[in-house]
Parts: sequence; structure tokens; C-alpha cells
Amino acid sequence: MKLLIIPTTDWVGHPVPNRLNFIFDRLASRHHIDVCHFKIFPEEVRKTECNLVPMDPEPRESIKHYYITGMWQHLSKIRDISGDYDAVISANILPSLGASLQPTPVIVDYLDLFPESAAAYFSPPMDTVVKNAASLIDRINLSNSVGMITTSNMFKDYLKKRYDKPIRVIPNGVDTSLLKPYDPGEHMGYPVIGYVGSLERWIDLESIISSFPEILAVHPDARLLLVGPGLHTGHSKKLKKMAAGYEDRIRFTGMVPYDKLYKLISSMDVGLNPRKSMAMNRLTMGSKVLNYLACGVPVLTTNMPEIERMFQEENGVFPYHNKSEFFDSLEKALRTTVDPDVVKAYDWGNIAEMYEKAISSMIR
Repeated sequence: MKLLIIPTTDWVGHPVPNRLNFIFDRLASRHHIDVCHFKIFPEEVRKTECNLVPMDPEPRESIKHYYITGMWQHLSKIRDISGDYDAVISANILPSLGASLQPTPVIVDYLDLFPESAAAYFSPPMDTVVKNAASLIDRINLSNSVGMITTSNMFKDYLKKRYDKPIRVIPNGVDTSLLKPYDPGEHMGYPVIGYVGSLERWIDLESIISSFPEILAVHPDARLLLVGPGLHTGHSKKLKKMAAGYEDRIRFTGMVPYDKLYKLISSMDVGLNPRKSMAMNRLTMGSKVLNYLACGVPVLTTNMPEIERMFQEENGVFPYHNKSEFFDSLEKALRTTVDPDVVKAYDWGNIAEMYEKAISSMIR
């Protein structure tokens, strides 16, 4: 197959690899894969097996304005080149409109509730304006698609009520060759509670940091390790301000390359997946929990029912819905040993094969 990918963000510059990076870098060994390169970041932080199709001459780091200022250029280029492919795989909002209005079949990778995730970068009242505009474009893109691929059964049910299209559930995965248990030879001697991912508004790290004095009351030597970058907002500055006074106990690492994460995750006694109560969180199935489990680390998670359904406490996943449950689950997790093989079926190699079959079935 010859495929064009319209990704969520900068394919090689974004510090956190997307699920499509893992899937299509694997499929590129047996298919021709071109990727629209939205150059948002000035440097490339990863290599790719796919072919990059430049969308912009220069990087533009403001995600809030990037797709609006480049709209006509993106739409025109995508419309002009789409006819050369067997299918277009779309995981974006505004740029994908160019593909939606031409005859090549478009499959939407609906990994997220796009209007809500787009609005999350803005403060009121602009967040409502962005959400409404994105919803309109989103409906056009989904209505003109030949089918959708999403990450959870809950998301499939949500979409099925709105669109009469084929919908396949293909979960997120984990690179088990890179994320695996690591034994440094000695334990830190104190409990390490950790988080890996973007430091953005849809993650409820505020409640974790504000509860840290209570954690210390139970575990006086505890540490909080926050691994990941702030991206397109100043939210990480707010979190660091909240952590003032605990510099010796709360550590912000900033961005860490994906292939180095396993050492930091393995140093944790508990991994956190603290999602805020938003539709984009409740409907999806994130890969963060899989990353922790692959390194043998138990997980505390909230507002992600699909993960709670797939992995029970005996697999090392402990849900919580309020502060009291958080502390109960924390104590259980600290006593739990995780078998990394629990996520073996979710290796990206297996996920890529599922994705390949889904594409073939939708464009037949």
C-alpha cells in the first residue's frame, strides 16, 4: 500500500512519540509511507523509517496559532498530493480537511476527542470558541471518511451513535524492547512515586502535588518524580510553583528520550496516571499505564475506565476516584509486584499488524 499520514503533531520534532510513530515506522518496512511534516519544533529528536513531506519551510513553535496561520498552505498541499495514495490516515483536525474534500479514501485515527484536546491549550473564553470550531470541522472529516480506528470500546460506542461508518478498535501499545524492568543494583531506600508524560492541563498533577504533605505524613522519606516536558502552555510553571519548598523531595526531570525512560520508570515504586474528569480522558485508552507495567511498576489511575476494565488489581492497576481511595490504592500498590508479561500482547509490533489489517479491510 501507498499511504499518506496526516499526524497529530510534528512527526520527528515532538518530544513525546505518538502511537502513529510506533505503528507506521514498523509498517514502512513493507509499505510506502509518506508523512506530512508539520515543522513545529526547531530540532528533530527522533529518526523515522517513513518519508517526510514538508508542509512548512520554517518551524513555528506556537501550537495555538500554527494550524490557523498555515491553514491554506496545508489544505492546498494535502489536497494536491492526496490523489497519489491508496489511502490517507488522518489524526488531525484542520489539515485533514484538505484530504476530506478529495476522492482518495480517508481513515480517521480517532485516538482522542479532538475538539476537547484542541481546546485544552486555550484559556476561557477562547477554549469554547476553539472547541466549537474544531467540532464543526471534525464532523466534516468524520462524515467524509471511509472508516475510523479508535483506541477503546467506549470510544467506539461513542462514535457509533454519531456516525454510520466502520469503526475498528485498536488499542495503544508499548515498545517492550525498550521499556522493560531495569535493576540498578540497589534500591533507593525510600518510596518513589512517579509520573511520565507531558505536564499539561488534562493531567491532574495539581492534586498529587497538593496531597504531597499528606503522603509525607504516612511515608516521611517519599519522593515524587515527574518525568516529561511542558509543551505548548505554561502549565508546567504552575506545577513547579506549587512544588516550591519541596525541591529536595519533588523532582522535575524535563524531557527524557524514550529509549532512556525505562531506567527512570524502573526506579519508581508506583506510577501515576492522574487524568482529569474530561470526556477525552474517560473515552480513551492511554499508553502510559502500559509503559509502567512493562517496567514492572504498579499503577494508580483515575478517569480511564477502559484501562480499569482491561487490567485489574491483580495485574498491578489500582483505580481511585477521590483522595481517600488514592491513599488506599497507594498502600496496595506499594505492596504489589507486577509481571511485565501482562502487557506482552500490546507490543507495538502486534498493534501494527492489527492496524495494517484494519486499513486493508476499509479500502477494499
